[in-house]
Formats: sequence, structure tokens, C-alpha cells
Amino acid sequence: MKRFFATGLAIFACMAITMIAQPKLEIVGGDTHDWGKVSPKDTPLKTVVKIKNVGTEVLKITDVHPGCGCTKTAELDKKELQPGETATTELSLNLGAANGVLTKSVTITSNDATAPTKILYLKADVVRPIQFSPSQYFVFNDLKAGQTSEAKVTIKNTSKEDITLSDFEALNGLSVNLKKPITIKGGSEVEIIGRVTPKEKGYFNGSLKMKTTNPENPTIEITAYGNVAESTSPIYPK
Repeated sequence: MKRFFATGLAIFACMAITMIAQPKLEIVGGDTHDWGKVSPKDTPLKTVVKIKNVGTEVLKITDVHPGCGCTKTAELDKKELQPGETATTELSLNLGAANGVLTKSVTITSNDATAPTKILYLKADVVRPIQFSPSQYFVFNDLKAGQTSEAKVTIKNTSKEDITLSDFEALNGLSVNLKKPITIKGGSEVEIIGRVTPKEKGYFNGSLKMKTTNPENPTIEITAYGNVAESTSPIYPK
């Protein structure tokens, strides 16, 4: 009975040691890196990520994988960490056309038995001085040959400074309601109405170009597109 008890105690002790003695990955500073409010001119956003082994055995990092092509990670300075050691990698995030709250991720894979994959979340609030609603496109959903259709885009000035739009250039049959320079007060917006009268069935694309007094966006362009159906009017030839 004593031998059985001793054997059981030894097995339990070995299991306890095995459970305690293991590597453990920790992202220094937490699992989320938040840049806060940023401007498009800040792209690419950069930071240094530190990974620490807070366990009691060697931590082996096998992969650091960005969740999309807009996120880049440099090679880790070390992939095997003794207890207490730290590895470092540089990370960059390209903002592209992002607007508003942006969330991306990087997956870190290791031999940490309790969490073999660890996710680092990247956040930023991209504040653009000029914003488009519902998008930076004139989307014509119901084009018919010989008939005039409209599409609308709202431009909002999110900055505190006035922004003037000028030198409007509408291309490929597109026309707009703005002809003269117009100033948008800080926090205000203006609606641009695009009109087109396609001549024949097919695909339409055009654009509106303009200049602005905002140094971050000296020129902007709104693309126009839509599929043109045959006319249903009896007075317009198909």
C-alpha cells in the first residue's frame, strides 16, 4: 500500500512539474497596439513589437504572420527564447484608402502549449480631412441609352480649416452641378450631383477631377461608372 501511494505521489509530482515547466509567450505591452487618431500622411504606421518568454522552458517562435498585405513584419532578431528573454520585430501598417477605425492583426505561432497561436491586434483611427459619402464614386445603377441619370456624392470637411474646391473637370460625358469654386467650412459638407446621358448600351465610366486648398489632398478625383441598358423609350432608337 505504501509503495502504491509512493508511486502515485511520484507520478503526480512529475505531472505537476511537467505542467509548470513550459514556455509561455507574452506580447510586451498587451495584445493590442493602438496608434489612436492618425492622418493619411502618417502612412506607413510603424512600431516595435517585443515578445517575451515568461515561462520556464525554451520558447520557440515558428511564425509571425500578418493578416493582410497592408501589414509588414521584419524578421525576428531571435526565434528561440530562454526563460525571461525577449525577441523584437519591427512592424508597419500601410493605411491605403482606409478611413475611420481600422483593425488588423498579426498571428504569432510558437510552442506555448497553452496558447500555440497568439494574435496581436493593430488599431488606428484614420482621420481624413476630406471624406466622401457613401463612397468616392458616382454609382449609376439605372442607366438607359438616351436618358439622363443622376448619382450623388457628399464631400465633408472634417478639419477645422476651410477647404475650397475648384477647377472642376468632368470627363467622358459626365456633368456636375458645381461649376465655380466652392468653400466648405470646417465640419460642413457639400453635395455633388453627377449627371450622364449615355448614347448607347454598354459600360459607362467617367470621372470628375478637382483641386483643393487642403495640402494633404491638392487634387481629388471621383470615378463614375455604371452599366447602360437599351432605351425603353419608343422615341429613342435601340
